[in-house]
Amino acid sequence: MNRRAFFAATVGAVAAAHGTAGAQAGDDAEAVKQRLIDWYRAFANPRVDRAHYLAFTTDDYLLCENGELLDKAGDLALLDALPADLVRTDRFDFRRVTVEGDRADLVYFLAAEMNDSTNGARSRRWLESASMRRTGGEWRCSLLHSTRISPPPA
Repeated sequence: MNRRAFFAATVGAVAAAHGTAGAQAGDDAEAVKQRLIDWYRAFANPRVDRAHYLAFTTDDYLLCENGELLDKAGDLALLDALPADLVRTDRFDFRRVTVEGDRADLVYFLAAEMNDSTNGARSRRWLESASMRRTGGEWRCSLLHSTRISPPPA
């Protein structure tokens, strides 16, 4: 094989491998976003099966919220405190999704429309970041950091 043919074959192989890796990373990014959205759908239903909800988290999961570090038990306590008739609709605005192998990081804004008989209708916004790991072929959240965005003072 002459040098020109070798070079062309090498460039073609590298381009094909990069295209496959790029497509895989794009597929993984979409899978990570969808997994997070599905997890929030489980959270939005206060009557959710706890095992189903926890299946979205790693064994060492941590929630950083309101200046506190909460493990799975603390997160479930927040879930248990939600009104039983809560109706919640979430909207996500993903700003960054980075996937490297079996790890992913997400940064996004979350807007929620909520309504229940105790608190009435309300809107909330958060800036959040999440770290996820692929374990057993599924993406699971290992760390969630949530900062509520307060409305400006009147």
